[in-house]
Amino acid sequence: MNRKTLLIGFLFVGATAMLLMSFHYLGGEDSGILKNKPLKDTLWYRLSFLGHIAFGLTAMALGPFQFVNRLLQNAPRLHRGMGFVYCLAVAGSGATGLVIAQFAMGGLISRVGFSVLSLLWLGSLGMALKKIWAGDVDQHKYWMTINYALTFSSITQRSLLLFAFIPAIPFLPVYQLSAWLPWMVNVAIALSWAGKRVPGQVFHR
Repeated sequence: MNRKTLLIGFLFVGATAMLLMSFHYLGGEDSGILKNKPLKDTLWYRLSFLGHIAFGLTAMALGPFQFVNRLLQNAPRLHRGMGFVYCLAVAGSGATGLVIAQFAMGGLISRVGFSVLSLLWLGSLGMALKKIWAGDVDQHKYWMTINYALTFSSITQRSLLLFAFIPAIPFLPVYQLSAWLPWMVNVAIALSWAGKRVPGQVFHR
């Protein structure tokens, strides 16, 4: 089993775990971090929060399929269709994420961190679309790799927040760190992965 197969498998496992961990937000009851939000009973905030979750879960679930060579080669129309839905999901989650980031707990550190994440998420999507519209498939793959690394940062963030369950570690500093470190680590890994290959070989080893 090569490294690419292991990586794709890891993405599918991570996406499945995120789906299972986040469905409770869509159940109609306040739960998780939402129940501590001062604006949770405000319609526009609740819609933004739930929209961020729903769109994000959609992007998380569809993303790994976009890196499966067999799907790309044997079912290009399905690949494009799923890619279209993925792009809409990232746009929706990124936009609503930028809204709710302005009210993140942890003050300016958290707000700026999550805002930068949303802007990079939307920006990398824009670059990926620009490249595919220009017919540059190699650079499209490159930017989609970066984009899904940002999508997957929600998994990295949840993993980091587990440290807050250790009694000796206060929650707020961990949460502030989680606004920055997860997406920075994911992008660094994605850039390292992509940088070892010519653009046309991203995820094609």
